[in-house]
This record gives sequence, C-alpha cells and structure tokens, in this order.
Amino acid sequence: MTHRIHALDSFFYSSMGVYAFQTQCEMLAELGYDGITVAAWGGTPLTDLTRLPHVPEQHGLRIEGLYLVLHEGRNDALIRRLVETVEGVELIELAVQTSVNGHPAIMRFIESLLPIAERRGLRIALYPHLHHVTQTTAQVVEICQHFAHPRLGASFNGYHWYASQEGELEQRLAAMKPYLMQVVTSGSALSQLGWGGVATMEPVDRGEMDNFALIAALNRVGYTGSIGVLGWDYGGDIYLKLQRCLATLRDIDQRLEHHPSWADFPLK
Repeated sequence: MTHRIHALDSFFYSSMGVYAFQTQCEMLAELGYDGITVAAWGGTPLTDLTRLPHVPEQHGLRIEGLYLVLHEGRNDALIRRLVETVEGVELIELAVQTSVNGHPAIMRFIESLLPIAERRGLRIALYPHLHHVTQTTAQVVEICQHFAHPRLGASFNGYHWYASQEGELEQRLAAMKPYLMQVVTSGSALSQLGWGGVATMEPVDRGEMDNFALIAALNRVGYTGSIGVLGWDYGGDIYLKLQRCLATLRDIDQRLEHHPSWADFPLK
C-alpha cells in the first residue's frame, strides 16, 4: 500500500540554526510531503503553534502530530496546558524523558490527560525514546495495557527501536498493533559516534537498518497510517536530504506493492 509520508520538524534543526516554520512548510509542500509533526519544547516559538490550524489550507499539509516531552515533576503543568489549548492537532506524541517522583507519578500524569483527550477529541501516543524513562516499545505497551483507554496508544520509532537493540521486530509490532497510532523511521547504524553514543541517525537510504523490511513488517500488521521521517542535526542541504528520503519511502511502497514476496524472509 502507499503510505502518507510526513517529516518531523527536527529535520530542520542543524548545527547552523533552525529553519523558520514557514520555510519548513514551504519546503515540504514543494517536495510533495503529506504532512509535518511539530515539536513543542524549550526553544520552540509558541507562536508557531498558533499557526497549526492554518497549515492545511495554506500549504496543503496535514499536522500529523504534536510532539511533547514530559519531565515529570518539572514541566507537568506546561504539558497539560498545551494539551488543553492547542488547536489544529488531533494526535499528541508524548515522550517521557525524566521523572522526579518515579513511575507512579508518571502514571498519574498520563491518567490526568485522558479526560482532556476525551473532551477535546485528541489521541495520545506514547513515544519510545532511547535514553528516556520510556525507552522501549515493551514499556509503552505495558502502560497502554494498564489504562486500556481508546484515546491512549503508542508510536513506533524505527530509529529508537533499532538503537535500543530491542529486536524481535515482528513480535514488537504485533504487541503494539492494538495501540499503534503513529510511525517514524530513519536510517541508522550502531556506532558510538551516533546519537547518544549508540547509533547514527541518517536519511532513510543510509545506514544498516533495513527500512524495506521494517515497512513490510508494518504492512503485515495492518498499519495504514502515515510514516514520518526523523532527522536531527543532519546539516548540509536539508532540502536534498528530504528529497532523497521521500523518494526512498515512495520506492519502498512501490516495490512492496509490485513484489510482495520480496519481504518474505525471517527477521532476526
């Protein structure tokens, strides 16, 4: 099947600066991307969030998600206020990076968001992230199972799954299937020179992780949503890297459609 393709705004961060939000949208629209995920954290101009409802009309892009990072015990009120007030977004992707008061406090905070999500028609997808409190897909699935709430689900990030060396891709995706709300990927190779001293984060046509096999596995579990392109401090000509990523993911979709048997091999 042909997936929608979106980019995370982190793709536009580089050692030389951050592209303006207007430029991000214009680049993605010109290249043919379907959407963008926007992060709200320290340094992100909150004025950009007021523009989100206008992005579909102005640029023809979907807002695929708003990415938030919880530091439990430190920014709880800010995260809750953003979930209460943001417009133009249907999906909140929530990573839990640190905690002052431990797992029970994290669970209480997530529980406090669920009535807000119900009232506002939002979905909340827990985001597994290397070196965070919620690092693995198994951890976020366990939280989803605990609450069993239709507005709470999970994101799958190919980079963080690969970098954490969780393995068992088929099993992990099967466990996530009832809760899977979003997917993100990149190229990656295990290396101490990579992000966090663990793995590189590269355009999807580079590295050792097999995105063809990954997307084939997603298709087998019935994922039909958008696939996001992850970037962080890539540097160089970001436009060309985005162009390559989009072309690669479109090509993977076409190969899987024309040659579905090519993906029939056991995954380690």
